Amino acid sequence: MSQNDYVIANQTTPLFRADLNLALQALASNSSGPTAPSTTYANMMWYDTASNILKMRSEADDAWINLGTLDQSLGTFTPAGVTGISTDSDLAGVDPTLLTTRGTIATAIAATVPTTSQVLTATSGATAGAVGTYAFGRAGTSKVLGDTLAGSSITTVGTTGYYENPISSGYLAITGATLAGTWMCMGRSGTVSFQVNIGGGDTATVNVSMSTLWLRIV
Repeated sequence: MSQNDYVIANQTTPLFRADLNLALQALASNSSGPTAPSTTYANMMWYDTASNILKMRSEADDAWINLGTLDQSLGTFTPAGVTGISTDSDLAGVDPTLLTTRGTIATAIAATVPTTSQVLTATSGATAGAVGTYAFGRAGTSKVLGDTLAGSSITTVGTTGYYENPISSGYLAITGATLAGTWMCMGRSGTVSFQVNIGGGDTATVNVSMSTLWLRIV
């Protein structure tokens, strides 16, 4: 620790050397000491050993600006004036105590990332038809992979097939209820038509709705 006025006066050689050494030591140690240097200059540095704060003199040479605090035992430096993360918005739900320790951001984020078992538990416990769940259904509207559709236009189904007899032709579906929310098509939906021979040279048009897998997104 050393402080100096950085003014080398006219003096004998030994005193000049001692004065110069003190000035250089003050520069090397950032004028460290428990009290501020008596002689200051604009933009000079001072390490306040009483509070472990690194300071810089203002351009007007009328005040000290805190640059940050050093923890000598941990070997860390905390910049002054850095705005922290808001636990009410940016990291809602994060334990506030996590934001007061070293590595706060990484620790806080890691604490909010669910484990594999938590994800599996949440998925297995989801209510049928909830956001993030799948359903097998059919819709008369033509949709391809990635398209979305209101659940009210989708009917849950089992297996489908067509039948024919001498009287009529059509398709058979084991249907359920329509869905709520908005769903994403995970395959292909729509209606296909084709002609079947019903005997006696007569044909009939058969309309079949394609069933596919749907993912609820809203």
